[in-house]
Amino acid sequence: MEAVKCVCSPPSQPPKPAFCFVFLLLGSSFLAAVARDTILPGDGISGNQTLVSKNGVFELGFFSWGTGIQRFLGVRFKKMPNATPTFWIRNGAVITDVSSAALEVSGANLCIKEAGDILWCSSVAGGVLPPPAAAAAAVLLDSGNLVVRNQANISQILWQSFDSPGDALLPGGRLGFVRETGRNVSMTYRDSLHNASISVDRSRKNGFVLTTDGHDSLGTFPDWMVSSQYKGSSLILNHAGSPNVTEFLQFILGQVSLMRWFEDDAAPNNSGWVARWTFPSDCKSGAFFCGAFGACTSNGKCSCLDGYEPRYPNEWVLGSFVTGCSRSLPLSCEANGQTEHDDSFILIDKLQGLPYYSQNYLAESDEDCKQACFSKCYCVAYVYDSGCKLWYYNLYNASFAARPPYSKIYVRRGSKLRAKNGVHTRAILLLVAVFIAMASVLAVLWRYRRDLFTCRKFQVEGALVFYSYGQIKKATRNFSDKLGEGGFGSVFRGTMPGPESTIIAVKRLKGCGHADKQFRAEVQTLGVIKHTNLVRLLGFCVKGDMRLLVYQYMPNGSLESHLFSEGSSLLNWGLRYQIALGIAKGLAYLHEGCEDCIIHCDIKPENILLDEEFCAKISDFGMAKLLGREFKSALTTIRGTMGYLAPEWIYGQPITKKADVYSFGIVLLEIVSGRRTTKRLKSGSHRYFPFYAAAQVNEGNVLCLLDSRLEGNANVKELDITCRVACWCIQDEENDRPSMGQVVRMLEGVVNTEIPPIPSSFQNLMEGESSSIYSDEG
Repeated sequence: MEAVKCVCSPPSQPPKPAFCFVFLLLGSSFLAAVARDTILPGDGISGNQTLVSKNGVFELGFFSWGTGIQRFLGVRFKKMPNATPTFWIRNGAVITDVSSAALEVSGANLCIKEAGDILWCSSVAGGVLPPPAAAAAAVLLDSGNLVVRNQANISQILWQSFDSPGDALLPGGRLGFVRETGRNVSMTYRDSLHNASISVDRSRKNGFVLTTDGHDSLGTFPDWMVSSQYKGSSLILNHAGSPNVTEFLQFILGQVSLMRWFEDDAAPNNSGWVARWTFPSDCKSGAFFCGAFGACTSNGKCSCLDGYEPRYPNEWVLGSFVTGCSRSLPLSCEANGQTEHDDSFILIDKLQGLPYYSQNYLAESDEDCKQACFSKCYCVAYVYDSGCKLWYYNLYNASFAARPPYSKIYVRRGSKLRAKNGVHTRAILLLVAVFIAMASVLAVLWRYRRDLFTCRKFQVEGALVFYSYGQIKKATRNFSDKLGEGGFGSVFRGTMPGPESTIIAVKRLKGCGHADKQFRAEVQTLGVIKHTNLVRLLGFCVKGDMRLLVYQYMPNGSLESHLFSEGSSLLNWGLRYQIALGIAKGLAYLHEGCEDCIIHCDIKPENILLDEEFCAKISDFGMAKLLGREFKSALTTIRGTMGYLAPEWIYGQPITKKADVYSFGIVLLEIVSGRRTTKRLKSGSHRYFPFYAAAQVNEGNVLCLLDSRLEGNANVKELDITCRVACWCIQDEENDRPSMGQVVRMLEGVVNTEIPPIPSSFQNLMEGESSSIYSDEG
């Protein structure tokens, strides 16, 4: 039996202008000649296009952060793109497909769009009257400041990037109060583990407060470096005394520095950024001065803990230690396929207090505490002293004491075994490289030829990011934070680096054949659609037989965990109604909002995820295409959730989108009752809950269906409508069920919802006492 083919076509793209091809032919010299510094209404920049300031010093565009694939809006020095920092414009917009990204002026605002969707828009400064339509323009000034201003009055600034700095500030930028726009400006630093900021302290001349994860440090800028305005409420970073000097203010976790570019004409490789001024000035006064795994010695110098070495030795030579240290030897637990672990712990004693960010852990002895740390690859240190303390990921604020009292910790060292194996492996490879080079190249090309072409196809179809396995491994910290596991595989939490760190969920599929089919179904479906009630697929990774899918992270987990798990937070009626309506809207989009229908085929609470605001997101699209190709084997594998299957699945009838409607009806009953519908009632004539619910709806007793934990606290009108909709959705005949578009209108109260009949099949189902569907009593 063939199922409906379900592929949603992407919206049509406008044709690219013909002059783009001319640009490519004429080359970079022509592009430089027509470089522009202004965005007018209807004439933005997109993709890899940039704005260039009139003096040719600054360039604005969508740039990558480090080696990451994601892009962010920023400004950089144009003449040294390989050595320059990027001055990120803080706005929260993360670009996953730069080819569909655009920066445009809309009315009086500047907007970032991706694939036509607005990711961010600036707002007109408080107290400033917006100009008439089409009277605003965005200009990249010679200072590196991107401003939106009134074309008829260029002194009227509607918005400026200097008001939204990230971790760097250009001369002319300011901290504190900005009278022209009415904003209060601070610098920020953020990564997956830490938050830090710098704000003006008006109580002291040129004073500022550096806050790192709740720890405050009071500092003062030197007079030659800043100018004070408005009684100290605003500090402007001064320009360097010479026009040939390039400087900027850099903010890294716990440390702020004025960086100056040093050009060595005799030895260009020695050119680089040098700190002209730094706060804190030494490690005695700065908890983060020596960076991760760095320690402040008794004479005020930075050193690496035993087993570690400077991450960037050249920076340490120049006196900048904030980038910290890394292990001299790798951890054996980070090696794929490593069965023998010889990671060890070394005692670091004579410390002045303990490093920051310890986690309390329940352990009975020193050995239990050690094993607890050893079992977690991301645990970097432990100590057992009146209780167990563990440190995860990094160590900050380690400092050696000049005199007692001393503290101690045990720090995790790398694996000599893995390092030894690495040396042996490299030696063997060098000996045999000459003999196998050609064979290896041919084998690699043959093995990956299909994956390479497949990856290109997916990128074209759906604006997805093709992540390398190394990126995924690093983002998930070697798959150390598992969120859950099921028949499909495992899901891990991770963080993609960037100015605005992105928390992700990575699904690692298991089983070669099934994994490949589910992988293709998810990518080919979610890769070309986008809706607020569908989980967003950000990208994927293909490595050999391994298939990984990268999604937006849903902090509130699945609907199933909130409805059925003991100890989870109880959803009030308002949230339940909001979730039900969100699921309905998502399914209506799949069925009716796309050019071609998409049937999900596996709607159940486990596949409904909840974001930070409990907005419902439909997930797991791996079954739709799979059921179409291999109906019998797929039906066998999902018999455990048979309570959500429409009768046509069981009777071998053609499958349409009304199968999803039936599943949605069952889920609605579970949202209302907070119980599995597949569990039999303990007593009564209707022991199958959907049958009982249909009978109660017909009798007008909907309050008895409500989750008892809510104690009757619900909008009775909404409850009655929800129960009626649910019973309409689970009708035996698909023609008697409403469409999902009708369901949305019913739940919103746009149309009246009549009392539905009791499906005749319910009584027949109850006659099969040995049915595996109803195995447990609730």
